[in-house]
Amino acid sequence: MAGLTTLPSFGGPNSAKAPQTSPSLIKPHERRFPARGPLACGYVTSVRTCALQVHTAHTPQSLAACVRRYGGLILFESAGSWAGPGRFSFVAAAPQQVFRSRGACCEVISEGSARVTFGNPWRVLDRLLDRHDLAEEADLPFPAGFCAGFWGYELRRFIEPRLRPHPVADLDFPDCWLGFHDSLVVFDHETGGAWIISTGVQPDGSRSPGRLAQRLDFWRRLLRAPPSPPQSCVLPDTPPQPEAMNRQAFMDRVRQAQCYIRQGDIYQVNLAQRWVVRPGLESWNLYQALSRRSPAPYAAFLEGDDFALASASPELFLRLDGLTVRTRPIKGTRARGADPAEDAAFAAALRASAKERAELTMITDLLRNDLGKVCAYGSVRVPELMRLETFSHVQHLVSTVEGRLRAGVTHLQALEACFPGGSITGAPKFRAMQIIDELEPVGRGPFTGCLGYLGFNRQSQLAMTIRTAFCRPEATWYYAGAGIVADSDSEAEHAETLAKARGFLDCLDNRGAGAESFALAGLTSRRFKEEDKARTWSFT
Repeated sequence: MAGLTTLPSFGGPNSAKAPQTSPSLIKPHERRFPARGPLACGYVTSVRTCALQVHTAHTPQSLAACVRRYGGLILFESAGSWAGPGRFSFVAAAPQQVFRSRGACCEVISEGSARVTFGNPWRVLDRLLDRHDLAEEADLPFPAGFCAGFWGYELRRFIEPRLRPHPVADLDFPDCWLGFHDSLVVFDHETGGAWIISTGVQPDGSRSPGRLAQRLDFWRRLLRAPPSPPQSCVLPDTPPQPEAMNRQAFMDRVRQAQCYIRQGDIYQVNLAQRWVVRPGLESWNLYQALSRRSPAPYAAFLEGDDFALASASPELFLRLDGLTVRTRPIKGTRARGADPAEDAAFAAALRASAKERAELTMITDLLRNDLGKVCAYGSVRVPELMRLETFSHVQHLVSTVEGRLRAGVTHLQALEACFPGGSITGAPKFRAMQIIDELEPVGRGPFTGCLGYLGFNRQSQLAMTIRTAFCRPEATWYYAGAGIVADSDSEAEHAETLAKARGFLDCLDNRGAGAESFALAGLTSRRFKEEDKARTWSFT
């Protein structure tokens, strides 16, 4: 995997070798970006940030492939609906600064040197973000630079100190990994164009016109060049193996969770199982395969020094626009039908399921409470409850909860108040997390944390780290979970995890037989067919 490098320098803005850049593009300008208006102008400089509109033959994936060699690649790619936040995809690379943490050990890497401090990672990150506050750029409908990466599940311990690390934390991933990017490329799916954003922000928070110009011209040269022909991304025909839990063990843990529910400890809990492929898969090939088989509204690819995350997440954790905050929890799952009539029948059964509706209602209420910690009194509301949304392999019920942050609350503080998400833990959240630690035989690592960005201009978006492959050279891991309530059927919950993992598992079955192992009828009847299980994958 690519190591971190700096972007190539073309010289300072006055260098004889520097690209010729119009001074009006790199100096403060009186024109402001039209607040939420159409992106009609060719360029806008908002105070000291340049937003240059370009036309390019590149796609988000082709540009990401070009800059992967510079290290620290971030790709946030929207598939499906292009309404609202789904209108934009983002590419960034070679972060000027990297923050990563393991337990209380926090590292800040900048210009080739690392500074280590010990403390609460949330507080260390707070101080770093304070230097990158570009509130004057709030009119931009996308981030003017961002801190982007993943917040792993174990960061919960620094929010709730009574929680202990999972005894089997066997994934060699940081608890948190974030790159600070002063420039990025925005793809506008509505207009078909792209925007280069360059801020000139340096690690200490100061602004450099020379840096702004250098980054601007680096991206412009890349976008003007024709994309390279697509490379083959065939993956090995290697069935992943269940790790630490087989089918029967998972079903036993479902029944154990139901004992806690009957005792009154919890109302609902999310339990997951894990698959592994050894040696590790080529992460970029895997992401491309996932994006074709499981297009998702919050897809992402992130690459660090020796790890990568390839995500097809369908779930928005938090969308923050200034003081407005929104979350969209998912609960309730059915497979897609083989034809429109069967698809509609599955959807009707999902909507009518008392179990699925109760599960989503509980989690919606939990998230109302989480947002209430940081929102103005009376501003939290639920504009959508039980909306049906369809994806490539499954259908879900989704709610929307939104509110208005209190004055002075930062986006990081809002994230901390809601972390980890209720839809992937349970209710009540604290006790559910204790039970997860007891029943799941291995730690979650980055799984069920969040993946996304905090924009320097208070435009932020974070997705749940689900439907995500975690890649290292020695292995690739994939988790899938199910929500357990009092009347759950253990066999059906196991089948639900398989349906959620289907996009990943199909990527590794070049014969096309992977779909057979998740027969749609298995989820329709809420039963998993033994013969389907045995035909393709060895899960037990």
